[in-house]
Amino acid sequence: MTITTACAPVRRRRRAPSREADLRGFLIMATHDLKSPLTTVSAHLQLLREEGLPAEIERDLDVMERAVRRMTRLIEDLLTHARADQSDLRTEAVSLDELVADVAGERLTTGDGSRVTAHGPLPHVQADPALLRHVLDNLIGNALKYQRPGTPARVEVSAQIQPDSSVRVEVADNGIGIPEADRPRVFDAFHRSANSRGYQGTGLGLAICHRIVDRHAGRIGVTESAAGGTTFWFTLPGS
Repeated sequence: MTITTACAPVRRRRRAPSREADLRGFLIMATHDLKSPLTTVSAHLQLLREEGLPAEIERDLDVMERAVRRMTRLIEDLLTHARADQSDLRTEAVSLDELVADVAGERLTTGDGSRVTAHGPLPHVQADPALLRHVLDNLIGNALKYQRPGTPARVEVSAQIQPDSSVRVEVADNGIGIPEADRPRVFDAFHRSANSRGYQGTGLGLAICHRIVDRHAGRIGVTESAAGGTTFWFTLPGS
């Protein structure tokens, strides 16, 4: 009896990775299949737009289109989250200066006076370019999105080479910040801070960032910024 009891937990631990892989595979398949009907709904909404419908129905179509966009973002984030540690990691020397400028250029489209400043020259890092872009796009995008009402976002990106030759990257903002009580769970999937109500989001972006940084053998964290907002930081191997 003693031997049987001691061995049972070992078998469960060995099978856990397989169950997790099976669950992730099912999630990828299910979310992929959900994209097709959403595409159909979106196409039919566009066809209805061309019918010259009354204003009140047009408003209903607006609501439906926003719902479709939210669901599409959720599905895309679920797919990215499930695949974050499955795709091949193809690392190379990446210019942070070029990548930050590229991401900022795509994100700064509202004309509300928001600004992203890179305190360069920033060092190169050894990373998968596509995955690193996803991390920076998420962190810079969040910094621009979670701004204080009526206050243009000020996003500061910096990077420093550490004594162990790794690079610490920081993205600081002057936004609404993250309550201290929420910070330990900020990288949990689907967790959203108490003060994020009214801001759109799926609650998966930071969880994806955590997975990507972890795959690069780095670390990621969050603190309060000097401007009263948030500073997200992560480390990557230097190049």
